[in-house]
Amino acid sequence: MKKTFIWLLTIVCAIGMTACSSGNNASSSSKVTLTLLSHYTGENENFLKPYIEQWNKENPDIQVKLTPVEFDQLLSTMMTKQTAGQVADIVHTYTLWGGQLSKNKVLAPAPEDVAADIRENYPESAVAAATIDGQIFGYPTEVQAYGLFYNKRLLKEAGFEAPPKTWDELLQMASAIEQKDKDGKTTVQGFGFLRGYAGKVVQPFMGLLATAGGTLLSEDLSKPNLDSEAAKQTIDLYSKVYGSNGISDIGFETTKAFGAGQVAMTIEAGWWAGSLKTLMKDSFVDVGAAPLPSPDGQTQGSLAYTWAWGVNSKSKHQEAAWKFLKWFNSVEVKNGMTPEGNFLIEGFNTVPARKTDLASQTIQDKLAADPIAKTFSDALQYANPEQSPATASEIQDILYKQIENMWAGKATKEEVLENAQRDIQAKLGQ
Repeated sequence: MKKTFIWLLTIVCAIGMTACSSGNNASSSSKVTLTLLSHYTGENENFLKPYIEQWNKENPDIQVKLTPVEFDQLLSTMMTKQTAGQVADIVHTYTLWGGQLSKNKVLAPAPEDVAADIRENYPESAVAAATIDGQIFGYPTEVQAYGLFYNKRLLKEAGFEAPPKTWDELLQMASAIEQKDKDGKTTVQGFGFLRGYAGKVVQPFMGLLATAGGTLLSEDLSKPNLDSEAAKQTIDLYSKVYGSNGISDIGFETTKAFGAGQVAMTIEAGWWAGSLKTLMKDSFVDVGAAPLPSPDGQTQGSLAYTWAWGVNSKSKHQEAAWKFLKWFNSVEVKNGMTPEGNFLIEGFNTVPARKTDLASQTIQDKLAADPIAKTFSDALQYANPEQSPATASEIQDILYKQIENMWAGKATKEEVLENAQRDIQAKLGQ
């Protein structure tokens, strides 16, 4: 009897220990750690961290870990990790890469409730940019449109009270403002394009192309539109700025010189205002912004490029990842705004694109007091989305190199369009 009791007690203890062990494993496995891959490094990461920490404190079972990399390493890191099976659960992606990421099955389509929220609360250009093959893949974040930055002091000194509305006025005013020293060296540039890489040259081209009623590619992304009248008008404008027939010296460092008050007008996206404010300090009072001039002075047009938070298609924790992104992008936490809205204002001095954030008193007060911010916020409502076939980056690089060839005297404006049309068509076929 005693042996039987001991035997039964042993079984009961064993069962109890197994149950306890199973319970501990279940508790442990219920905790999820999500990795978030983005290009928010340095100060940008510091502005993002408080919201990640808030989420982690309020959601002990779903923890988010930041894995920042530099912008120029972001796409290659995404692709390398995907190939190696070292998947980041949440990725912050430039939507220009959307076609390529979709082709490689990196991004998961958004759940229907997320997609419905995005369609309802973001500008059409941002929704279009975050959509691939009819499916929304993520929350738009940094949505930036292009406009004309100008130096009010330089315009006024040359007798101009307002920025140009037409391309002809742009060229005429730029010529009148241009100043050179006794040796013929430019000391004040009337108008210049920013240069250095494809986006700096080609994105303003697409913005100006929009004011002429054109787009770089057809709506279905199957062919380039560089044989259009709008493209011919736009390349003609570009040929009159730099090169043998240009009004400006291509060697003049427009980016640096604008911050020094030596450039009257240039084209850039709205985020640049924050950088200029930091650089120029008190002189920033001279900076103004206006919609892009157009051929007729009436047509509104611009280009909007977008970043988006998405979820990796190979993530084992997609439900948890979308739960975090819904909180970060749609839940009000302070100042009447979402974490993303607050992050954009605090980290970039950028007005968020989400309608609920825009409706907050914080943003309404900013728009009323900041005409530059309002100019770029308004532009989001009419800007064309940046088109993103699988070879989008390569396509922009093709046009960039052709434009630079024209400015260097190696190609005519007609050859630029002909060569780019041919090479882009070939690239679209790959």
